[in-house]
Amino acid sequence: MKEIIKTDKIDHIGIVVPNIEKALEHYKNVFNKIGSKPIISETQNVKISFIKFSNITLELIEPISEKSPISNFLKKNPLGGMHHIGLEVDDLNNTYSDAKNNDLEPLSKPVKGYHGRDLFFLHPKKMMNTLFEILSKN
Repeated sequence: MKEIIKTDKIDHIGIVVPNIEKALEHYKNVFNKIGSKPIISETQNVKISFIKFSNITLELIEPISEKSPISNFLKKNPLGGMHHIGLEVDDLNNTYSDAKNNDLEPLSKPVKGYHGRDLFFLHPKKMMNTLFEILSKN
């Protein structure tokens, strides 16, 4: 079987939350982990914080306006929930082409993320109803 998405690293799990400060406090109490200071991505209209574990990072995401691409997710899931899985690849442009040529329906061409890394998402209906974010290594 052909390997379309060449990766062996889950970079993060994205979790949408209605209030990032409350979520950070909750995860601190549950896991004894301190999250990063929230940052705001004006282009995505979200507030983001990271909680690092030894083998994975949780990316907490709160929409800050109706223009946010995740505001509809929060409307459907008022308590929040798992939004996506981020996978890191060595060659994002080739991965994008391979995904497109193999009918995985990337939701957009690669764009620059808030963290400076290029990324694109695969359509959930092509990925067993799971949203995958494909990220460049650097």
